[in-house]
Amino acid sequence: MKWLLALMTVTFLFCQIPEALAIRPFQIADDADAEAPGLWELEFGFVMERLKTEDPKKTVTDFPGEVDLDYGLPWNAEIGFDYRAQVSFLNGDSTLVEPVSEFAVFYKQEFKTWHLKDLDVQIGGELGIDIPTTRERRKTGRFNVPGFLALSLWDIYEKFDLHFLVEGEGEELGSKNDIKLSFGTFINYPLPAYKDFRLVAEYGNEKVEKEDRRHVLLGGFDWKNPFNIIKSMGGHEIEFDAAPFFWFTEGTSSIDWGVTAGFEWVW
Repeated sequence: MKWLLALMTVTFLFCQIPEALAIRPFQIADDADAEAPGLWELEFGFVMERLKTEDPKKTVTDFPGEVDLDYGLPWNAEIGFDYRAQVSFLNGDSTLVEPVSEFAVFYKQEFKTWHLKDLDVQIGGELGIDIPTTRERRKTGRFNVPGFLALSLWDIYEKFDLHFLVEGEGEELGSKNDIKLSFGTFINYPLPAYKDFRLVAEYGNEKVEKEDRRHVLLGGFDWKNPFNIIKSMGGHEIEFDAAPFFWFTEGTSSIDWGVTAGFEWVW
């Protein structure tokens, strides 16, 4: 029990993570693995998403961008810094609202890994604080505090990986005090003839108090060190990804959709 209390204390002091748009290209899910000790990871990604408004004739198009910098710690953990920005447009007109931006600090910890005959089982978790940086969001002075617990099944029969995540997030603490609960699961499957090219798929859902549950489906690819680019760039590895995804909300007939793409560079 003492190690759990110590972990929670360290986690709180480091002020951890943003929402679970963590390992690319997934929208909700993440894995239990922390970055290797002494390695840095730079992640960049963007999303183009079309969302229905209350008027079915109008469409909101969002162009968020995310930059994430992580550092592996010696005790199977990592600390990271994340910045996200989002601009909304209405039917191609001028900016609908002030661009939204957020800064987050997070801490991730691997709790335990079991190496079994046909797979590796790993449990990890993350906790953090999301700080609004735009003028409109600073008016409230409220933070979001998310955290998640992840279960990863690696190298199942040496063929594919499967991951599960449960996330809870306190939104606008001291104001609305809404709680968001999310579940995500994803699979990545390397092509037999070219294992550095992996097919990825995700299902996830999230529920905020007094709002209808939302579901997401995603499918795409992840390509490690294409054309041996690591020789030119240097470092440990580089991964590129792209995936379309679909959102739908219970009780509504419309389906929102988008495309996400980005890369990770570890050195």
